[in-house]
Amino acid sequence: MCPSRSSCKLFHAALCVLAFGVLAGCGKRRPPIDVSGIDLPETHREVNWMTVLDDLPKDKNRAKSLEHLRNAHPEFWQAWCEDILQLGPSEDSMTVDVLGQFNAQMAPMLAAIDTTSGAAAVLERESRTLKEGLKRLQVIDPSAAVPDVIWMPSGFNFAVYPGADWIGIGLDWFMGSDHPMHAELPPSKFPSYRLSRMRPDRLAVDALTGWIAVRQQDRIPTAPRTVDMWLFWGQVLHTAARCLPDATPAQLMNWTEEEWQWAVAHERATWAEMQPQERMFSNAPRDVMRWFQEGPFTRVGRVPQDSPDRLGMFLGWRAVEAALEAHPEWTDADVLEWTDPQPVLRAYRP
Repeated sequence: MCPSRSSCKLFHAALCVLAFGVLAGCGKRRPPIDVSGIDLPETHREVNWMTVLDDLPKDKNRAKSLEHLRNAHPEFWQAWCEDILQLGPSEDSMTVDVLGQFNAQMAPMLAAIDTTSGAAAVLERESRTLKEGLKRLQVIDPSAAVPDVIWMPSGFNFAVYPGADWIGIGLDWFMGSDHPMHAELPPSKFPSYRLSRMRPDRLAVDALTGWIAVRQQDRIPTAPRTVDMWLFWGQVLHTAARCLPDATPAQLMNWTEEEWQWAVAHERATWAEMQPQERMFSNAPRDVMRWFQEGPFTRVGRVPQDSPDRLGMFLGWRAVEAALEAHPEWTDADVLEWTDPQPVLRAYRP
C-alpha cells in the first residue's frame, strides 16, 4: 500500500535501475584481510554451556555443582544465573536447585538445541567462522579485547548477550525458522518476521555483529540523532563485512536476497526520505528508531510497506562504503574512530 500516487512513482521507478544500482553501488573492493599467522590470544576460551550442564555432578551435590559451574566460566556463570535466567544469587548453593528445575522444565528446548543449532557440525562450522572473524577484527584493531565465546541456552531471553570480555550466544534463538517449538512462543515477542530469522546459519554473523556494535556503542551520543545512528550502524556493518568476507550483504543485514535487491533498487528514493534536516538531525527517540528497529518493514514517511526493515542501517553502510571509495587513504581502523558524520555525508551521493 502506497500513501500517495507520487510516492508510488518515486519508489517503483527505482526498479528499472536495479541492475545499474547493484553494480554501481559496489565500488572498488578492498583487499581481503590476511589472517595467516594470526592466532587468537592464549587466554581465549570457547565454552559450550550445554556440555557444562550435561556434566553437572550426578549426585546433585550443591557445593560440587556450584564449583563446577564457577570453574566453567565464573563471569559468565554469574551473568547467566543472575541476569539472563534470573535463577538467583550465583554464590548461593540453593540456586543449584532452581537450576535443576530450569533444566527439567526446559528439557524439550534443550533437546531441540541438541539436534539443531547445538549439533556438533553446526557449532563446528559457526565456531570456525566466528573465530576467523575475531582474527580479522584483531588485525583491524589490535588493542581490542577478544571475547570468550559461550554457546548457551537462554530460555528464549537473549539471542546475543555480551559481557566485558565474553559473549554469550543463545542457541535457542537459532534452531530454525520453522521449528515446531516456535508455536509455543508468545507472538507479541516473536512475530513472524523475527521467527523467520532464527536460523542456525545466523549464529556467527549475529554474534560478531553484536560484539562489534557493543564495542562501538560508547561512541553514540547521549541523545543520538538519526545521523548518529546512521553513522554508527554504517561503521558496524562495514567492519562486520570486512571480518566476515564470505557473508553476502543480505546475510549481514539479516535480509533475504530479494529484500537486499529492493533496498539497492530504492536506495536513492529512500535517501530522499531520510536526508531532510528535520529527519536526519532529529533526536526524538521515536523518530530516530523508526529507521533502525526490527519490524515487518521500515515505517517512515513515504517508504512503502513492501520495503525491508532497518533501512537506516543499510543507508549508513552504503554511505560508509562511499566515503571509503572517495578516500582510499582511509583504513578500516579509521572507520571505527569516526564520530563526525559530516565527511561521510559529503561523500554519499546515491
